[in-house]
Amino acid sequence: MTEVRTATILVNPAARGVARRFDAARAVGQLEARGVAVRLAVPASPAEATAEARAAAGRGDDLCFVVGGDGTLRLAAEGLAGSATALAAIPAGTVNIWAREAGIPREAPAAIDAHLAGQTAAMDLGRADGHAFLLMAGIGWDAEIAAGVNPRLKRAAGDIAYILNALVHLPALRTHPARWRADGRAFREPLAWMVLGNTRLYGGRVHLTPGARVDDGRLDMVAFCPHGPGETLAMAVRVLAGRREGRHVVTGRYAEVAVETPGLPVQLDGDTVGATPMTFRVEPGALRVRVPAGPLPALWGGSPGGDAAPHTPPFSGKGVG
Repeated sequence: MTEVRTATILVNPAARGVARRFDAARAVGQLEARGVAVRLAVPASPAEATAEARAAAGRGDDLCFVVGGDGTLRLAAEGLAGSATALAAIPAGTVNIWAREAGIPREAPAAIDAHLAGQTAAMDLGRADGHAFLLMAGIGWDAEIAAGVNPRLKRAAGDIAYILNALVHLPALRTHPARWRADGRAFREPLAWMVLGNTRLYGGRVHLTPGARVDDGRLDMVAFCPHGPGETLAMAVRVLAGRREGRHVVTGRYAEVAVETPGLPVQLDGDTVGATPMTFRVEPGALRVRVPAGPLPALWGGSPGGDAAPHTPPFSGKGVG
């Protein structure tokens, strides 16, 4: 356990659970009672959130507590990358995937205590043409769906809003002829949807990249490439049911994936950030994160019981020259 002496609490006031689940005065008092010098920051924009995290790193804070969802963590990671200041998540967003995978308690007081008694670990950070992501990038269908989710419905219904929007858009979704290169290997397929996972749990519900690790310098790719309308519909039903097997599913583990086809929408950790062409890569060990004490989560290659898991070899995948 590393002693925590200085910290910033970075609060996203627009996050779904902040007003209901987070008491800033209580959090400050809880930290000060433990001898932590703390600064409270409530940024008014995404750019300010990144700037506040960068300022915390510049001051040399031990921890930057980030109160919000996975999108807020992504913004903070932009500012903390490459520094010794560890990101300490306090879940208050729509799905809170990182908190689930890292074993961070849901309630703020318990999360703060877990971080104070916890440990700091280095993890890989994903990059998409400069944008950071902790969890995964999505290209194609899921980015189309994420872009169409009503913000008020998202705050009210949480991840159900994404499922409802997916059902509405499903009849209109089509594959697109796509070209991409993965560590220099060329692919050309009718792409419906590609996921590049730094972590494992997609949408808080399914494991589309079940072997992903945050310490291997690679992104786990799964690309759904159905041939024809019938196979497209069958694939969509399987994915909604949480299954990734089937024909024309291309998988692999790569340090860099460059999607060359223009116009495919992209989302990072649930936030839409633009469209392809875009290059996705890994910055090994670029981010320090705080997790509860004990065996590291399975994302670091161990198991929940603490036993080391073997490094899974690269998946099989189909490419073209």
